[in-house]
Amino acid sequence: YFAQGYVTAMHRLWQMDFQTRFASGRISEVVGEKAIEVDRYQRRMGMVYGAEHSLEGMMADPKSKEMILAYTAGINAYIKTLKNENYPLEFKLLDYKPEPWTPIKCALLLKQMSAVLAMGSDEFYMSNILNKFGADVTADLFPDYPFREDPIIPAGTKWDFKPLAKPPVPPIFNQILSTLRTKQKEEGIGSNNWAIGGSKTASGMPILANDPHLDLTLPSIWYQIQLHAPGLNSYGVSLPGAPGVIVGFNERTAWGVTNVAADVLDFYKIRFKDNKHEYYWHENAWKPTKLRLEKIRIRNGKTRTDSVYYTHHGPVVYLDKPKYGKAANVPTGSALRWIAHDRSNELLTFYKLNRGKNYSDYREALTYYSAPAQNFVFASAENDIAITANGKFPLKYKDQGKFILDGTDPKADWQGWIPAAQNPTVKNPEREFVSSANQSSTDQSYPYYINWEFAPYERGKHINDRLTAMRGTTADSI
Repeated sequence: YFAQGYVTAMHRLWQMDFQTRFASGRISEVVGEKAIEVDRYQRRMGMVYGAEHSLEGMMADPKSKEMILAYTAGINAYIKTLKNENYPLEFKLLDYKPEPWTPIKCALLLKQMSAVLAMGSDEFYMSNILNKFGADVTADLFPDYPFREDPIIPAGTKWDFKPLAKPPVPPIFNQILSTLRTKQKEEGIGSNNWAIGGSKTASGMPILANDPHLDLTLPSIWYQIQLHAPGLNSYGVSLPGAPGVIVGFNERTAWGVTNVAADVLDFYKIRFKDNKHEYYWHENAWKPTKLRLEKIRIRNGKTRTDSVYYTHHGPVVYLDKPKYGKAANVPTGSALRWIAHDRSNELLTFYKLNRGKNYSDYREALTYYSAPAQNFVFASAENDIAITANGKFPLKYKDQGKFILDGTDPKADWQGWIPAAQNPTVKNPEREFVSSANQSSTDQSYPYYINWEFAPYERGKHINDRLTAMRGTTADSI
């Protein structure tokens, strides 16, 4: 991992530096006052807060701690070789120098991926529609399950577990929301993956394909790399700024990911005691908020301090709405509950996938993964194929989070977690392939609520129709 950090920095140092500055709300240090609302948004959404908690999880495990420290040391070893004249061009154009890499930057990079894939929310939009048109019209226009669907886990799959009891549904929360026009999330980031069993391939062995449809950027989001050391020989793509191979293969297994679009971000309307925002009403009592002071340094020596109040849900993102595009769908006076704020250790998942030998190793690796929720597709030299809609999913009542929630009612809080072993999964299905294209994870028989809103079914349906018809498949034919 020292070598991975060194080599990645050789090619992507400015990208690594700037994207973690963006994630942590530090762009103003480079470009000045014009970026202040960008930085405020990142800080107020709890990006640094979440990265701090993730880093705790990473450093608590000896394997992931070793990964992150070695990777950090490799980056810094490369930075120390640089002189002003051979800084990457972007540093020269923006007139600043690279700073030493620290472990929290790795956590920030992973939080940024959660933000890209799981920070969008339609709750403000949907609550305005509900208040204007009523429950019946809203349910008609925005049904909880699509009229047509070809789910990721094949329809009719039996669930071999005893589910936990669903939380009770609290009373309907009626509220008067802003008359501001809000914008529905637009589909644009989506992905495909599939694995075909050996019975459908020319070689008699599985073939796995993955096409993550992330933003087209230069330099690319991904960095192609092979890690070869005692006990490890893994090839694929990494995220510049994080150790390990994220999508790839080794000598025995292959894996890939697409976005689940699980509902792991909710807004709660908060009732404050007064304009001091020191107390909020919850569970029939006034509870103290926690004040976090975010110091945003601005180029040329200025520092701006932003006060962010935290409830037990998370940060109250805005009390007054700024003129900034991403703030449009954030309801004022509401606290954000987001899975990316919790302690986690996604690095350990990839540590184990990179070294995995079989299906059991794949399933064990997934138990350490929290966010952003991903459809992990799998194939092995033992001729197994599988797919799992995987992440840390809150245990919710149906439609919890489709609309803004009541921050005063403890029944509206997240009530625990779906057990990792009960996440939707299938191994070696009768149709001899598995696939995903961001559509619904399951049919309506799955006993838990993951979300009401997924990508339209057309991409997944087209892929499944083609894979069903294919025989004698080769890498070229897919």
